[in-house]
Amino acid sequence: MKPLQEISDAQAQQLMSLLHDGELSPEGAERLNEYLQSNPEAIDWLENLDATSDLEQSCPTPSQKAEAVTTIQESIAAEAKAPSAGGNVLLRFPTLFRPIAAAAAVAVIGTVTWLGLRPSATAEFEPNIVEFVASDIPDSSTYVYSDEESGWTVVWVDSDSGEFDSQG
Repeated sequence: MKPLQEISDAQAQQLMSLLHDGELSPEGAERLNEYLQSNPEAIDWLENLDATSDLEQSCPTPSQKAEAVTTIQESIAAEAKAPSAGGNVLLRFPTLFRPIAAAAAVAVIGTVTWLGLRPSATAEFEPNIVEFVASDIPDSSTYVYSDEESGWTVVWVDSDSGEFDSQG
């Protein structure tokens, strides 16, 4: 038997794919067998095809996913309609702690309201402390400015890479 013509790795992978799909011709099978005899490490690629195929087959189909979602939605709806056995939960504080709890609640609400209504001092009075930014990008320019609306310092890097040459 005369040896068959040598094939490249890409051609061997194509033959393995045809073998996996059941479309490999007898001549292609002989070429692939000869290739695998001389390159046993290439069998890993064929095994990866099998593993990928097995994984794809084990994944649920879209109809199975839709059925699972419907089941979950029905369970949630049924539980929402069912009356709760425990009823409402009522917390009772001892008489001594009621005034303390009320004072703490008023203090928290007052603090949150006061902090929310006062003007933001940080955005208006802090100076822009960023003056220069270095960039590792060749032929680039950096711009630093403060956005008055948000109070943020913005750093803009503009690269003149020459891709849009006006002469060409």
